[in-house]
Amino acid sequence: MSVNQINKTVKPLSNDELFKVAPSIFSESPIETVSDKYAFVPTFKLLDTFRDAGYYPIMASESKVRDEENQGYQKHIIQFRSLENLLRPNAKDEYEDIVLTNSHNRTSSFIVDLAIFRIVCSNMLVVPSKSFVHASIVHVGFTQEKVKNAIAEVTSYMRKIKEIVATFKSISLTKAEEQMLANAAIDIRFDTNRHYIKADELLKVNYEEDNVPTLWSAYNRIQEAMIRGGVKMKNLITNKTFTSKAINGIDATIKFNKELFEAVEQVALLKSNHNLAA
Repeated sequence: MSVNQINKTVKPLSNDELFKVAPSIFSESPIETVSDKYAFVPTFKLLDTFRDAGYYPIMASESKVRDEENQGYQKHIIQFRSLENLLRPNAKDEYEDIVLTNSHNRTSSFIVDLAIFRIVCSNMLVVPSKSFVHASIVHVGFTQEKVKNAIAEVTSYMRKIKEIVATFKSISLTKAEEQMLANAAIDIRFDTNRHYIKADELLKVNYEEDNVPTLWSAYNRIQEAMIRGGVKMKNLITNKTFTSKAINGIDATIKFNKELFEAVEQVALLKSNHNLAA
């Protein structure tokens, strides 16, 4: 898929379109089992808060539920992009987006995260919240003002994340270093006492842009391989080979993304310190 083909599909979603993919966004009441102290935060009423800040929803989904009582109240995720980037879809190789997660059944606080969206492969790289000051907003004592502050805080960090990405792009890795980073990602995702994956399985080049030995390239190749699945693996107990499954759950996707980002930051720090000492 070309960059232009990807960009043509990115457009703001209306509330009707959001409802079709994630009805839980529009729940008008919390699940019955919540306590009196639980401040209900109807996600749909905050959509205009994001739009007023210049950020429009471009993607949404919700968790699958096993218990029918949770249907309509489950965790959901919405990805927002700035009006500026929507108006100039070919201006950048990657965009800084806002990712919102919330639920109406006590399984999630109202969380506003920063994500880097890479156009060439549609990767969404979620940045750990502890990289900046923002913390999740619990439902007890929730106010709309806190949401506005969280949006402002995340957007204020976007310039810094651009600098971090530029650093990742400037750092060269040896083949051995790429494999070590891949092994760290494998350890994040799998029980390495039970499963074996050859590091090179995560480092295959799928896009011309990634045919460079940089930390940014390795990071993106590894992240995409892990998230999309289909990686050859071996069960060390049964000795059987199989392919990895895609990471689909909201929690699992964000957790893996954040932990991988932290590992990449550590590599960048170590490489930068080494270069300074050289």
